[in-house]
Amino acid sequence: MAAQRTNTPRPLSSSHSPYRITPLSAFLAIIGVYSVGTVVWQTLHLGAGGGSTHVSDVLTQTKDAFIRPGSNNGRTSVANDGSWMATSTIDGDNADSGGGVLDSVLGSFSIMAASGGDPHSNDSVTGSIIPINLSVNYLQVIDKAPGAPPEPIMSQSATSARVAEDFLPMVSPDEVVFRWAFQARKGANHKDTQEISAYRIIVRQFGNPSNVAWDTNKVNVPVMPDSVSWGSVTQPVAGHIYEWKVFVWDAAGASSSSSWKKFAVGPQSSEAWEGKWIVHPDDMDTFDNAKQGSKDECKLWKMRRPLPIFRGRISSDKISGVKEIASALLVVSGLGSFRASFDGVPLSTSGPIDPPFTDYSKRVMYRGFDLTPFFQNGGGQADHTIGVTMGSGWWDHRPVSGMAKPKLLPRGPQTTIAQVIITDKSGHTHVIGQSGSGNDWQVTRGHIRESDLFTGEMVDLDIFEDMLGWDTSAGWTSSGRTSNGSDPLKNRNIWIDPVLYTTEVTSEERVQELSVKAKAMERSQMKSFPKRNLFAAPIGRLVPHEIPPVMAVERISPDEIHDLDGGRWLIDYGKAFSGMIHFDEGLPEPIIPASYPRAHGFKAASEKGVSFLTVVYGEGLEMTTGDINRVLTAGLGLHDGGPRHKSKKEFATKHSYCFPDDHDYILSQKDVYIYSMKEKGKARFAKARQSHFTTHAFRFAEVCCTAEPPKNAQALVYRTAVPEWGSFDSSNILVNGGYELVKNAMVSNMLVSANLCAMAPPIFKPTKFNRYPECSIRLPSSRETALRRGFGC
Repeated sequence: MAAQRTNTPRPLSSSHSPYRITPLSAFLAIIGVYSVGTVVWQTLHLGAGGGSTHVSDVLTQTKDAFIRPGSNNGRTSVANDGSWMATSTIDGDNADSGGGVLDSVLGSFSIMAASGGDPHSNDSVTGSIIPINLSVNYLQVIDKAPGAPPEPIMSQSATSARVAEDFLPMVSPDEVVFRWAFQARKGANHKDTQEISAYRIIVRQFGNPSNVAWDTNKVNVPVMPDSVSWGSVTQPVAGHIYEWKVFVWDAAGASSSSSWKKFAVGPQSSEAWEGKWIVHPDDMDTFDNAKQGSKDECKLWKMRRPLPIFRGRISSDKISGVKEIASALLVVSGLGSFRASFDGVPLSTSGPIDPPFTDYSKRVMYRGFDLTPFFQNGGGQADHTIGVTMGSGWWDHRPVSGMAKPKLLPRGPQTTIAQVIITDKSGHTHVIGQSGSGNDWQVTRGHIRESDLFTGEMVDLDIFEDMLGWDTSAGWTSSGRTSNGSDPLKNRNIWIDPVLYTTEVTSEERVQELSVKAKAMERSQMKSFPKRNLFAAPIGRLVPHEIPPVMAVERISPDEIHDLDGGRWLIDYGKAFSGMIHFDEGLPEPIIPASYPRAHGFKAASEKGVSFLTVVYGEGLEMTTGDINRVLTAGLGLHDGGPRHKSKKEFATKHSYCFPDDHDYILSQKDVYIYSMKEKGKARFAKARQSHFTTHAFRFAEVCCTAEPPKNAQALVYRTAVPEWGSFDSSNILVNGGYELVKNAMVSNMLVSANLCAMAPPIFKPTKFNRYPECSIRLPSSRETALRRGFGC
């Protein structure tokens, strides 16, 4: 009878143990594992059967993804009227045996590596070196942001045309600099990659390939340049959209080319714009310097809410005179933040801070959008509509103060400027649809009741639904009134004529006022200025976008969803970042609990019979209650400073005379979706998607109050869409965690530029988590662990 093994474990040191391991058996086991692993690796990487492959070939193929330009040399020269600065080269000192130069992995925003010339031409790839990552003034085309959300809800009257890219590089006519990197062709001879003997750049008009705007011809160079400036014989034309490619010749004299890449040229200066800054007529008169720092200022600020939306009409008779349209370019900007649409279609998925944050009294960046698809297939004989949705941004934020001093920033009412430049195939440009006095532009109050970078956003879904199609020709209505009335919510969708942005404050006066506030100058030393009636800040010069926009770079699914009772749901995304939630399938219908949990009440809405849902964001959890620790996440230092579960009303007014109505004395990161209580039973909140003109620093989010959790609530990670060129990995989880923590801290604060402010609370400071580096790694989350620590990872 066979002996049965017991379940009682025996010591391994026992001579009778069936699991005893001798040094010889351990050595044989290691050899066996190594042999099996080698066979598996060769099978997967070298191919199974059917011929042999040398290991060095596999290594060469692997290194193809790690190629970059070489070291800087700082040379300048002139060739064929194209001035260039030689700042990189490929040489023997930097090359490797794989036929190229080692580099970090190309990031998600890198231009796709050219696998062989232009797919739309007859150019053959015979050279050993391929040019990749083409950029103009350091800007690359972004076809689509990696974390871009699904298309938003659009009206049935919206066109089926779409823009071809999320971000189109814009440049000024007087500064066009081309740059590119290199990649060794697969299987190339190593010696041929050691030297680049010549290059050639071709720039042609987009939409008319036969119209070559600039051609360097073949330029022989001793050292390959990294950048080439547009020559002086021909100049780029403002309003044109161009596409360009580069050829390079290797050491053997064989050439390869890149694929075609687009860029656009904007107006030379602010004076070259035909469009003008326009505002809602009720907003221009609400800037009274004498009422700053008082409740009257808060009252005037609320008069500029809901935020305005602008639209401009391009009638078909203005286009009829243009024969054979080659391209159409929209140049647009807006203060505080803006999102542009055309014929009901959003033109980009860019985020909450557009234009990028600058001193707007000195410099304002503008975007360019390729509208060519909208004017094709009969679009040249139809009416079109430009739409601009506005947010507060850094321009007209809620007048609060604390640790930060936003009052030192230039301020004014929401304003926009835009124009469309159509280019025919002969190269002539036609400016139409420009904003300004006497043109076909209208303005009204929109569906965003409030937006703030520090506190959050309030979205009126009732108005959103009622106004679907406002930015289409089918939704166009005549205007004539000069005001939306005392209650703009009751006068929804009533369009009026905008007025020009006007201010009597000069840049010199603003600089001196700031000097006094910063105690760099005594008020008695100020120059005397005439008495002012209009105190909005002056607007600086218009320049093209100098950096990529803030975009969604990642989508994160929830790790866990917890029921906190009372209709409140806690969503855990596993790591902290900057962004917001996108509800892909909308929000469930709200329920009315016996009493609203802290942070989720909205007394003013309840008293007016308005149903609402709230989303509160935070990085940490309370140890005792398990919900979000709002004191940790309060922006601007504006919280009562009292115990975690008590709020003292007097502290709210002490810190701020314009505290949000929907915040219970602690300034929280909070989005609110509201809807009239009429038509009960209708899926009113199914159209809720996301906030637009704010960001939140969070790992956790509370949704309240619904009978069931929201479905498919994806977090969008927002940051400036700069390429990520490097990566790091090691065998030590603590080292990896420390790297990910620091990296996450940096990119989460990269909203336009690297910063650390109240928009991104202290969760991202590396010192906060130097005891828990494993928290920054994307591991299965543990709410219980977070609760024990008192805050989230």
